Amino acid sequence: MEKTQLQITPFRCKRGDLTVRGEEYRTQAGRLPILIVSHGFMANMGTVRQYALAAAELGFAAYIFDFCGGCAHGKSDGLMTDMTVWTEVEDLRAVVDYARSLPDNDPERVTLMGGSQGGFVSALLAAELGERVERLVLLYPALCIPDDARAGKNLMFTFDPANVPDVIGKGPLKLGGDYVRTMQPVDPFEAIRPYPGPVLIVHGTEDKIVNPRYSERARDAYNSTDPRRCQLAVLEGAGHGFDKRADEAALELLRPFLLGMSLVLEVDVKLSEDTGFTWTPLGMTRVLPFTGSVDTPWFRGEVRPGAKDVQETRFGRIRHFCAEYDLDGTDYTGAPCRIRVKNENFGHGWVPTLLTDSPALNFLNTAPAATAVEGRPGGVTVRIFAKAE
Repeated sequence: MEKTQLQITPFRCKRGDLTVRGEEYRTQAGRLPILIVSHGFMANMGTVRQYALAAAELGFAAYIFDFCGGCAHGKSDGLMTDMTVWTEVEDLRAVVDYARSLPDNDPERVTLMGGSQGGFVSALLAAELGERVERLVLLYPALCIPDDARAGKNLMFTFDPANVPDVIGKGPLKLGGDYVRTMQPVDPFEAIRPYPGPVLIVHGTEDKIVNPRYSERARDAYNSTDPRRCQLAVLEGAGHGFDKRADEAALELLRPFLLGMSLVLEVDVKLSEDTGFTWTPLGMTRVLPFTGSVDTPWFRGEVRPGAKDVQETRFGRIRHFCAEYDLDGTDYTGAPCRIRVKNENFGHGWVPTLLTDSPALNFLNTAPAATAVEGRPGGVTVRIFAKAE
């Protein structure tokens, strides 16, 4: 498709008598797939703009918007005391219907994405729309909301769960009692389970608002119907709402997923003792041996001895990094197999090459692939995406 300059267009649509306001982003002409990103509790569309921009660069028509009554400072209509998770589901449905109605969009290719409460909202609507949603991305999804409602707490307030008042809170930030009451009977994992498509969940280990265990349970709920369709990436040290570093890591994961790839390998790399470095006419060469393991629904196994990462730098900048290693283990059918991995970086991102003797994973030999690398103490997590058959 023809690439154009970034176009940002305000839009509005209706949910009943209320107006939902947002922005559309696109960098290409033609009939584009749709991505709709939902913000979190009391945030606004500005907090998720970076994801829309990234998707627009990939060739999507990307949409962000303010929930009605769901922002401390937002552009859509509605009162905060009238907002519930379910009203936000209806807001999102209105945006989906609007985006699907536009002639420059492909109504059969809709991806939903959301952070925190927006993630829960996106998951609930995806379960309702089923195959009409092509892909689903959840960032630190607030699947704890029903448990919190039953426990008498919220991000900002506490209350008696057996006698929920009609208004909760004081000052400008007040919720209506229905926000709590409508969530108390909900089993979030049963509610989201019916969605049949691919899911990517990204959560931080240091999230103090939504425990990462909620995302683990969500992954298990989705994979109860297909053990390979939901991938959970846990970012070391990331909190709720993602800082700049975690956001960059999330974007590295988002891009290949939006392009139709699956997280096939997640290599937990443990660096061995540094063998030192040597000087060359062009700079410095360093060899880093490593060990590691993989535990994903697609493949489980270990890094064979002899793995190494050779790093060539010049004036402190990457000239060429190359990690080569073999993985021994079993594929998702239980058959023993080996995967040869070569990851190269010439300073413009990692490019993986994969070879395997597994018939079930044969697509790795020819399919497009991408790598995201997350640093952590004592090693790195290497996540390799590929377009699965």
